[in-house]
Amino acid sequence: MTTSTKRRKSAGVTMDRQQLLAALKDVAAAVGTRGPKPILQNVLLHDGLITATNLELRIDCHLDWHDDPLLLPHARLKSILETAAGDEVTLTRDGAACRVEIGRSEWRLPVEDAVEFPTWEAGKLTALPRIPCDQFARAVRSVSYACDNESSRFALGAVQIEVQDGECTLCASDGRRLSVALVEFDQALDPVEVLVPEHAIQQMAVIAMKHKGDGTAVQLEASKSEIVATFDGQTVTARLIEGRFPRWRDVFPDRDATEHVVEIGALLSATRAAAVVTTEQSKGVDYTFTTDGITLHGQSSESGESKVECDIVTAGTPGTVKLDPRFVADVCRALSSLDGEPNVRLSTAGPGDAVVLTFGEDDEYRSVIMPLDPSA
Repeated sequence: MTTSTKRRKSAGVTMDRQQLLAALKDVAAAVGTRGPKPILQNVLLHDGLITATNLELRIDCHLDWHDDPLLLPHARLKSILETAAGDEVTLTRDGAACRVEIGRSEWRLPVEDAVEFPTWEAGKLTALPRIPCDQFARAVRSVSYACDNESSRFALGAVQIEVQDGECTLCASDGRRLSVALVEFDQALDPVEVLVPEHAIQQMAVIAMKHKGDGTAVQLEASKSEIVATFDGQTVTARLIEGRFPRWRDVFPDRDATEHVVEIGALLSATRAAAVVTTEQSKGVDYTFTTDGITLHGQSSESGESKVECDIVTAGTPGTVKLDPRFVADVCRALSSLDGEPNVRLSTAGPGDAVVLTFGEDDEYRSVIMPLDPSA
């Protein structure tokens, strides 16, 4: 987001109020919360940028600011710009304060020394894929639900970006389910894999969605400890997670089973209905695949029993498997947000076998849900 300075006065810098407000919103996800470093609750205006960081995530947004660096409280400045009436805002440094003028209204905000703001620069960067923004956002949405931010294994709280054999994949797993998305890129790259914190890659996806349909791409780069995502007008820098990610290719079973085709909305509705009687102690739902459809059966001593029928588009190999309905619902919600075909393809080989879900014209989205003990 570029904010154009309309005129430079000796008394301050004047710019469009709405454009400055938009820039503040664009960097908001990186603003620090209350903690041991209150200076992180500020944003830095400097060198043609507005910058926010919480030391794990940094967002830079283009801003036509070429005055001396100025540190301003994000929340207060944002509130002023949202509530004041007027097209322009003038910012004037006045000793240890900044005077904010909009129309005939004026605020005086205490400011800290910009030199004390702890920004950081990424190390030597290696190119990762350049991905169309809309495709990147879809890929993140299709996998990020499978992250586990509460796991002691930090790698499970990340989305893995991997380049191997000319393909780029995004993958997430909490150890009980796994989701992977294949994305296109047009560069010759060496094999690489990085682990991006779920909250950081989600913010990248939010920015990518703002460029949906404009034909632009996000350029990813990485150092040993950071990833940098460069968009048109914005840059996101995040610290990587260290750890070993599961060998996700080994999770997909090698089997000869015909897929069932089912409408995503119908599967989600049936799953939610069958799960009404499940409890934490009896969380599983039996999914029985036949030539006539899918029968979902849930039961618990505390809440009763359910039997729900789900129509299918095309029948595959028959079988029964017990699954956590929350996992099925999560993948259905993720896929339904991708604006693609209405159907998902499922395959299973029996009670102890994982269920594989495939989506997309070129099977670019795949998920695995591990089964529950059928006797549980």
